[in-house]
Amino acid sequence: MILDNLNTTLADYGGINPKIARAMEWLKSRDLAAIEPGQVIAVEGDRIKAQVQSYTTQEPGAARFEAHRLFIDVQIIVSGRETILWAPLARLPRIHTPYDYEKDILFFEEPGWSVPVRMEAGDFLILFPSDGHKPRCLVERPEEVGKIVLKVSV
Repeated sequence: MILDNLNTTLADYGGINPKIARAMEWLKSRDLAAIEPGQVIAVEGDRIKAQVQSYTTQEPGAARFEAHRLFIDVQIIVSGRETILWAPLARLPRIHTPYDYEKDILFFEEPGWSVPVRMEAGDFLILFPSDGHKPRCLVERPEEVGKIVLKVSV
């Protein structure tokens, strides 16, 4: 997991994965607030996709921990605030919902502990297949969030 802000030097992430670097370049070249929610944008074919989301955050008990196998998530908060709970995949106790290859997702039972990551507009989180995460959790109260999730193939 990597937490940072879009105001940083995004070139630093090119050494991790060249596709992450290209995804970050795409982010910096767009007016993110002007992109309509509900879209899935092919940034680089099936290798990099942007899912544009809008939702109301919720109590942590209303969501489940998830993980992905084929894609790295780069989650960027465009507006609002959100808490994303994080736990290493190895610490997630049991699978709640088996892996769905088409959606590249599986869900887990609640772990004994997790780390809350508070995110605000401009913050991004890079989540690798070894990172269990529970997005869409409230900070203090439910609020509207605009988010872009870049799916970067492993």
